[in-house]
Amino acid sequence: MEDDLNYMALQLCAVLTAVYGLQVFTGFDPAFQFGETALHTFFTSFLGHSGPEHLFNNLFFIALFGTVLELEAGSSRFIKIFVASAVFANLTSVFYYSQPVIGASGGAMGVLAALAVYRPQKPGLAMGVPLPMWSVLAIYVFIQLAGLTGSSTTAYMAHLFGLVAGAFFGLRIKEEEETESSTRSQEADEVDSWDQRIKSWEKKYMLD
Repeated sequence: MEDDLNYMALQLCAVLTAVYGLQVFTGFDPAFQFGETALHTFFTSFLGHSGPEHLFNNLFFIALFGTVLELEAGSSRFIKIFVASAVFANLTSVFYYSQPVIGASGGAMGVLAALAVYRPQKPGLAMGVPLPMWSVLAIYVFIQLAGLTGSSTTAYMAHLFGLVAGAFFGLRIKEEEETESSTRSQEADEVDSWDQRIKSWEKKYMLD
């Protein structure tokens, strides 16, 4: 684990809820539309939501999968994966969507994918059914691909981009830890080898 659990997933949920409160009570509009809204909305758009159901779905994903990812990989890795996946998902709005985009779904999908690649056998939930994370990822990839075949206001392509980004980061974390483990193992072998040599020399030259 990179660092201790700081409950960043739950803190992020609180931020998303607060931003939605601003939308409801002040009329704040964080949505992004390429060529139509200010540049900063590219980043504010994944903090806002189109409605309470949209918000609650993402809160569930982030609170559940995000907290588990925090426990496994560390809080700083979790928040980096969420932001990077959300940004990557938002790139689809530049060349794929003509309507405003809003929501944390791309980042939430990225967190799910990162956890599934990093810890594929970890228990998770898909459509309310307990399954290993690799199965959860497969189901949600299928749902997004199926969604592309119909007409919907849901940004399925953005979700897929978030999944791809999250899977990439999950793989990177896994490779980094495998490399670190291999390095520690080699260092331990070298120490053992030197210990054996020293004991051999002591036995040969210093002991009766």
